[in-house]
Amino acid sequence: MQTIEHYLRCVIPGCGRQIRRATPPSITLCYCNYHVQFRARHGSHWYPTYKAADLRPYLTVAAEWIEEHRAEAFVSYPLVGLRGLLDGAGRVEPAMDIKRRPAAFRARVAFARLREAGVKPERLMAIHMAVAALIEDDRGSHRVTEFRLVQTAKAVHRLASGTHPQWEWPMRDGTVRPLNFHAYPKSSGLVLRVIGREIDEICGEVTERALEAVLAARLAKFGPHPSHLPGWKPLWMRQREAAQRKLAKGA
Repeated sequence: MQTIEHYLRCVIPGCGRQIRRATPPSITLCYCNYHVQFRARHGSHWYPTYKAADLRPYLTVAAEWIEEHRAEAFVSYPLVGLRGLLDGAGRVEPAMDIKRRPAAFRARVAFARLREAGVKPERLMAIHMAVAALIEDDRGSHRVTEFRLVQTAKAVHRLASGTHPQWEWPMRDGTVRPLNFHAYPKSSGLVLRVIGREIDEICGEVTERALEAVLAARLAKFGPHPSHLPGWKPLWMRQREAAQRKLAKGA
């Protein structure tokens, strides 16, 4: 593989970039540097992160399901586990101080930040259910465990991300003005897998039991997912058509 590396191209359809150099040879030899980094950010070499608007209908019905069944042991026990995950996370560290810390440490800080932001265990469970239901409902999604874990972590990460200190800056006229500083931890890499796995270990069973009910409630309340409508095309086909239109316009 190393001797013919310069002849090989990324296996993602339509990419055409040269494969990434890797020592020793590994699966990364099948992908270019762009798509290796894409997987680190999104959990898939080719499928992007879901937007909050895509997840919202599933979150709504998942939260309603949890509220209806919270008195049952198979729901209440995972909620206690999630509460312990938040309460046992320790103190919040500034985002600018954790860049080179281990992934487990950064995941712990992420949970501590969620606790300080007032995020409830029910919200974390609803996100886990919603992501699993959306991936199951989307005909074009990437159905691998890593993608589900990363998508769960990214949705959780959006709830409370970054450090936002504020100071009062003196002006020449004697007044003061607020000075804001924003630092955000990198939403990529192993830390996302650790966050997603922590939540999945607690919520995996209850999500599996609730999945069909959440999908049925979503269908009844919001209608079918766009991938089930006539005329829908998978992502790779839409990207290919967009590239063809771009080439035709430049010709």
